[in-house]
Amino acid sequence: METRTVHLDSLLTDGLFDIPSYQRSYSWRELQLQDLLEDLLYLPKGKTHFFGNIILDKQEEQFRTDRGRRFEKFDVVDGQQRLTSAVIFLHVAAQFDDTVANTLDEDNLLFPVTERPRLLPQDQDKEYFRDSLLGSATIETETPSQDRLKQAYEFFEHEFQQLDDGRTIQKLVEKLRYDCRINVVEIDDESEAASIFESLNDRGRSLSTLDKTKSFLMYMDDRSSNNGALEEKIKDRFGSIYRELFVLTTGHERVNDFDEDSFLRFHWGIYDGYDSNEYFNGFETLKNRLREQYRAGDLEQVQKEIDHYVQDLREAASAFAAIFEPKNRPEKVQPLLTELLELGRLANVLPVLMASYLRFGDDEPEAFAKIIKACETLVFRMYAIDSRRSDTGRGRLVRLAHEIHNDRSLEPPEIVMKIDTITDRYTSDDRFERNLRDPGFYNSTTSRDAKYLLYKYGQQIDSEAGEEVLKDVSHILSPEFQVEHILARQLPEAAIPENLVGEFDEHVHRLGNLTIASRYWNSSYGNLPFAEKKRASGSREKDYESSALRVQRELADYKKFFRVEIDGREDILVEFALENWSIEPPEIEQSIEDVPEDFVGYFPPSFFERLTNKQEAMFRILYDAEAPIGTDELIQRIEEEYGETVDGSSGLSGILAGLTAKHSKEFRRSIMPAQWMGDQYEWRLALDEEQEQIFKEKLKIER
Repeated sequence: METRTVHLDSLLTDGLFDIPSYQRSYSWRELQLQDLLEDLLYLPKGKTHFFGNIILDKQEEQFRTDRGRRFEKFDVVDGQQRLTSAVIFLHVAAQFDDTVANTLDEDNLLFPVTERPRLLPQDQDKEYFRDSLLGSATIETETPSQDRLKQAYEFFEHEFQQLDDGRTIQKLVEKLRYDCRINVVEIDDESEAASIFESLNDRGRSLSTLDKTKSFLMYMDDRSSNNGALEEKIKDRFGSIYRELFVLTTGHERVNDFDEDSFLRFHWGIYDGYDSNEYFNGFETLKNRLREQYRAGDLEQVQKEIDHYVQDLREAASAFAAIFEPKNRPEKVQPLLTELLELGRLANVLPVLMASYLRFGDDEPEAFAKIIKACETLVFRMYAIDSRRSDTGRGRLVRLAHEIHNDRSLEPPEIVMKIDTITDRYTSDDRFERNLRDPGFYNSTTSRDAKYLLYKYGQQIDSEAGEEVLKDVSHILSPEFQVEHILARQLPEAAIPENLVGEFDEHVHRLGNLTIASRYWNSSYGNLPFAEKKRASGSREKDYESSALRVQRELADYKKFFRVEIDGREDILVEFALENWSIEPPEIEQSIEDVPEDFVGYFPPSFFERLTNKQEAMFRILYDAEAPIGTDELIQRIEEEYGETVDGSSGLSGILAGLTAKHSKEFRRSIMPAQWMGDQYEWRLALDEEQEQIFKEKLKIER
């Protein structure tokens, strides 16, 4: 390892610089760029500025031009953000000052050869940086790092335009080239480079976990194979991942709730299941797993795990991007996905959506649409109306996402039913209705959520009336519209209905007294008595009767609006909500009586091929049992003997309901009857001789 201190100009003329594949992509934003500019602007004459450390790994082969010129090549192990920003700074300065441009050209500082510039970023950004940012080509940005490179160029471009002294740009360039000291560290080989970079990551530098993941996987690939067997795969797949995650910049505005680390967390749940300690530390778990395999000498398994993980991550990135690009989805999916995105609170259902998209996606839009609707129902009932904590149901939903991803026999109706089971567990119909009928509904529910409910109700009554259905949910949920009290909160005492005198405050915030109004309407007419809102008088033109919104216009049908009208309208809205956000969790087993006798020697076609892991485990345990097994014991044995998470009796009900969704309840009861024993069911397997023979052959049971 060799160390020296030089100025930037001397460093750049040493050779050519590449950002290696295990490095993070360009990440500087305006704050860091502003610091660099101000360091140069305010550097006193005769003083030098310490530009930081640059760690370089000298490559074995030199770069050779067509004319036989040779250049040393270096991988930038650390310091690439500063070096890349300095190159952009110099290039932009050359566009503003001919003297700077001529000097840089004479010194071959930025473009020493025609084949390439002095510095090239990593794979996914190389073409854009070389041909568009520093060249004349027009290439659209495709990754977040490309977008940040473009923003850096535009930042310096804007700042140089503000400088009124023609000599200032020249002076700034001279300071950057000759007054910025750099501590250069040269190391000996690529393994050491990757190791140093990992050490820098572990010291808590500001890197995204995605950058750290790429770096570590390249490092472990190098250590566990000859010549980096997976290097090209990792580079190509991460290139695709970065391009897909450009959706964080271009996607639906709800994507602003998430970042690269969020995506990695969602994928880890899909990939490995849910553990409360690991879900937010998936990268550390992956590192420990690969290190243990490496230390055990199982290099083949290290390679297999890296290959599988990166491929799975790439696929998950495409699913993540698809969810935040609803306009590009099929017609059946688009409106449902748009509404769910507008509703928000997606963090817990995103793994389910991603796993479901990977299974069904654009090829099976009806299936995916049903799952989206079930997720929207869960979010609206649990988080919007019931105000459940943000982590409520997280574990169950992530485990479901893992199951969807890994159990290909799980059909859409079963997935929907499992989502409904989670919804029912936390916000049953009774609890949902109680929340809707809360006298303080307006105060206990956010304005956005109340508007969403009324928007959906407005869609229904528009449809029933044969009118164009309200489609622009984002407009309705914007500040342009507000929740209006039909009987105004500030209603003059003389205008309060007789049967509400003395208890007006107990009814004014009820759901039945709410509607949607434009901000202009609400500020101008919201405090008027009902009769004045219903039909305009005097010079007023706007009223309920002429409203463009049917949720307002239908109020003109009321002769008066007293307590009985609030009660009646609340009933209508509650009934609508229970129907629109209905759930169908699996029914509890009621009886084994009257099971048809039509199933002698019979199994439905593809019965065994379509069994989930949990269903097969259940049948194997029942087959081995010498006596009926209670629900608690059955669940315990499925989890302990087969490692499958059941989530209690409701989870077992879901397993059973999955069978009846594929086949029939009557058939399932014919082979797996149950008896209620006072506190739980006892289960047994009831196969005739022909069924038992088929059962043993299909499940490869020897005895």
